[in-house]
Amino acid sequence: MAIPFPNDVVEAAWKRSGGYCECTRTTHDHNARRCSKPLVKQNRGPETNGAWEAHHINANGPAVLSNCQIMCWKCHKLTF
Repeated sequence: MAIPFPNDVVEAAWKRSGGYCECTRTTHDHNARRCSKPLVKQNRGPETNGAWEAHHINANGPAVLSNCQIMCWKCHKLTF
């Protein structure tokens, strides 16, 4: 199981994302381009409008910024 990200890593990843989904996975319905769905900072976790989660790029990798990607809830769920 992946190690949870520290708050400072999530905050830095959120800033980098600009409040948009960073997912570029080829298996998702945005054709390997960045999803860019707009997100709401206060809606981390729940399945609500603008919901998102900090996701490990490499599930076995460390809980650091370079391994953290902000994903909309839909993209996050598709990675399971």
